[in-house]
Amino acid sequence: MKLKHKLKRMKSGIEDRADQHRPVRPDQETDFSSIGFYPFYLDGEVSYRRKREYPVSESLVTRMKTVHRRWQELHHHAHPLRFHDQPESLLFFDTETTGLASGAGTKIFLIGYARLVDHTLEVTQHLLTGPEHEQAFLAGFLDDFSASDTIVSYNGKSFDWPQVKSRHAFLRDRLPLLPEAGHIDLLHAARRFWKDRLPSCRLSIIEEHILQQKRTNDTPGSLAPLLYFDYLEKGDPTQLAGVVDHHDHDVRVLAELYVLLAEKVLFPKRAADAKELSVSARWWDHLKHPEQAAPFWHKVPAIHLPAEELLPKVKHLQRMKQYEEASALIRSFPSPSAVHYEELAKIEERRLKNTKAAYEAVQKGLQLNPEPVITAKLLKRRQRIERSGASY
Repeated sequence: MKLKHKLKRMKSGIEDRADQHRPVRPDQETDFSSIGFYPFYLDGEVSYRRKREYPVSESLVTRMKTVHRRWQELHHHAHPLRFHDQPESLLFFDTETTGLASGAGTKIFLIGYARLVDHTLEVTQHLLTGPEHEQAFLAGFLDDFSASDTIVSYNGKSFDWPQVKSRHAFLRDRLPLLPEAGHIDLLHAARRFWKDRLPSCRLSIIEEHILQQKRTNDTPGSLAPLLYFDYLEKGDPTQLAGVVDHHDHDVRVLAELYVLLAEKVLFPKRAADAKELSVSARWWDHLKHPEQAAPFWHKVPAIHLPAEELLPKVKHLQRMKQYEEASALIRSFPSPSAVHYEELAKIEERRLKNTKAAYEAVQKGLQLNPEPVITAKLLKRRQRIERSGASY
């Protein structure tokens, strides 16, 4: 039987009994303590929480402080990776759910987050012991979370946080308000930098190929729902040990990944190659901060500039009103395309007022037999130049 079909059958069986209050076995607390969880209670409900501290290298602490200091210096510059408060306000956040679909049928059964505290990462995890204890489960998380925090997740904006909001909505009359906190989603940044060079941008792939860390004896996240349903059937928390450890590792990885990505958009020297430099530059240009893009573009020599990045760099130079440099860049490129020659013609005609150079660029573009749309643009520009009285 396929895994997703087995999950569907098990999930259906669990939900049919969701309203039945399962009695708590006398030895249940001992069972949970064997995987590091201890109970807390709310209005007759019980939830389990685990806290662990992991030493953090001096290097990571220093890098985080350097990133924070740089963001403070750029206080007028918005960026999706920016946070405003101290590094301790970052909440490296992840959940495990009973399925990958959205909607009322999907429940979160594990919420975890890591905080930087001095030279340690403090990881807190909340475990839902059964559907009847969801109020205590969510209340435990909300007690540790405030509007001054900044969530750092991996696909959390699209999946994890909407799930939290959905489950909170079901119980909102019995829970504190859900704070409106900032949210940094690292998946979008990772895709910008590495989607063209990795088989996928799953966190495990990023961890292995970019952070150079490979997990061993890890329980795949895809098995988490199956193991949780199995736990609900048999009542043995030790079956969740692998899921909990996998989840614990995920939130710690987010801290390292955040620092690396932030460094890549803040410091040109942290780029691995010309491609990463151009990604950071284009991102700053897209956010309308060309002055921040400039140092990144400056470190990409024309000889190493990927063809697809030539036009973005030319546009950047024009935003900086460096029209002669933009023209020279296109001319120095080994093999400009018709699109590049069209852009060169615009620069020469509009900005540098050199109709002869503009006409020559049009002619070179037409010689490449471009697609009809570009051909039409070049012909139109040539006609306008000729009507102006210029003849070459």
